[in-house]
Amino acid sequence: MKIDDAMLTSKATRKIRLLTFINDQGGHFNLADFATSTTESYSQAYHVLLNLRADLLKLAPATELTKDALETTVTPDEYRHWLYINSIPYQAILTTLTHPEQRAQDVCDAHGISLSTFNRRMRPMREQLAQYQLELTTNPLQIVGNEALIQLLYLTIFTTTMTTLTELPPVPQAYRPLATAIRTTYTGSQLYCDSPGLAEHREMLLTICLLRLSQDHRYAPLRLPLAHLTDLRALARHFQQQLGDSPKAVLTELATLDYLMTSSPYFVRSLQPNSLKRLFHGLQQRLPDYELAPGVVELADYATGDNWFANWLFSLCQFMLLFRVDPLLRPEITTLYRATDTSTAAAASLANSMARLYPQIINSSDLRLVQNYLSKYTNGLNLTAAKVEILVSYDMVGVTTDVFNRLLGGVVHLQILCDQMVIDPQKRSNYIVMYGTDELAAAFASENHLETFHWIKELEYGENLDRLIRTLRHHDLSLFALDFQHAD
Repeated sequence: MKIDDAMLTSKATRKIRLLTFINDQGGHFNLADFATSTTESYSQAYHVLLNLRADLLKLAPATELTKDALETTVTPDEYRHWLYINSIPYQAILTTLTHPEQRAQDVCDAHGISLSTFNRRMRPMREQLAQYQLELTTNPLQIVGNEALIQLLYLTIFTTTMTTLTELPPVPQAYRPLATAIRTTYTGSQLYCDSPGLAEHREMLLTICLLRLSQDHRYAPLRLPLAHLTDLRALARHFQQQLGDSPKAVLTELATLDYLMTSSPYFVRSLQPNSLKRLFHGLQQRLPDYELAPGVVELADYATGDNWFANWLFSLCQFMLLFRVDPLLRPEITTLYRATDTSTAAAASLANSMARLYPQIINSSDLRLVQNYLSKYTNGLNLTAAKVEILVSYDMVGVTTDVFNRLLGGVVHLQILCDQMVIDPQKRSNYIVMYGTDELAAAFASENHLETFHWIKELEYGENLDRLIRTLRHHDLSLFALDFQHAD
């Protein structure tokens, strides 16, 4: 999902690029070098600088920005967040969640724009929504489509834009006992390799879910009957008491919520290996000769739950069969991965094997769709032949697979970065904390005295990669700690 392109104008993106360039230079820079690196004229670059200065002065009046130096208290992430939340697409999407009774004209009136300007600014967002069979209506201003995908859209947008829970409405008072029951179910079950970042994502999805539920939005039944890793009986009683629904309606709601919170691509990375082991064991009880991907030797150990890439591919394949769309993930994954003959064969093996679990439901068109989507992810299979250890946070998504596939030729191994992670003080100089939007990753690096690299997702992929290569040149790296929020 090209959410950045759908929310920020090219003018805003150029300002982010300049601030990133200045920050990389430690605040002292050569504007001519920036112009050269962006293939703009000096006068165009200077115009970007003037616009950036005007913005920074709004955020921090003491800011001083000249053609070769910057002094400001505004961080790049604070600036990016400010650009996002002041964009028309962001305000429109936020309104659909917080004030679903409002019309597009109400947003126009609040921001002093015409309806034609609103429609022009929303066109890229509508194009993105259409990929997930979602539609933005204008009167009232609402997102229409599969409720699970709508909630994942909100999750993707809010995490991408670094929106915090304090910027969203609180869960309505009447639904707070239900929120407590959900938290109890998913924090006390020992399902996860827990971390502060995971807790934030989980709370964000929970808040979105209950806000939508309070507005009478319900999940459609899942297309496939899935096994659950969670005991949902106590939670089902809370849902019945709160909603007054029939047991069948409650189970429909809980089946989707539990899937999103556990084995979906958004949380599967956070599950403990034993949780995945139980999941795969349940599948083998259902189909004794089930294998994740027959003939793909790199995934033969999937049933242990320790092979992060096997877990990831399983989750992606399952999502595609459930919703018949590519998951709402970071654009680096969905646009940069390219299918090969080998990855296409592996994708076919995964899809055909999973189809055997649901022989009366999955058809040939499903298999073609999944093979087409999944084959761009399976080209990372060579990462299982690991020589370099990479520590990743639960929400790191496939962009890092692509980065290290290109940089290191596949000689890496990824391990979950969670609260239990201990840094070897004897190898401190061999770590880099590489993060996207998660400030907790930067805090982890600071606490452990580790170098950081900030991947600025609004920049072109190649530009970020060049920045990373420049950072790595002075390093003899054998260990990395990474965080990439998408998202995922």
